[in-house]
Amino acid sequence: MTYCTKEEIRDLTGLTDVEIEDSRLDRIISDAENLVDAYTGKSWSTSDSQYSKIQTVTRFLAASLVYEGLPETAETERKAERYHEKAMSMLKSMRILDSGPLKRV
Repeated sequence: MTYCTKEEIRDLTGLTDVEIEDSRLDRIISDAENLVDAYTGKSWSTSDSQYSKIQTVTRFLAASLVYEGLPETAETERKAERYHEKAMSMLKSMRILDSGPLKRV
């Protein structure tokens, strides 16, 4: 199950296929989806009540990973960190971050 699309990540980041090629973006999305599954301890489906929120979390994590891989400029400064913080904040508010295998002790 794909939680987000390349187009959604391009819309969120404003980056074109010249700035980040499709194959790299596919890998980043896959990594973000794997992180969500690891953080939450489950794979999500469209029938899950919080699926739309998981999609947003995945978009934020993918954006974070995109910006981590780009050279830091005045325009990109701290974007990776901000997107990651948004994703973690959403997971915490959903009260599922501490339920997965990576729960905090």
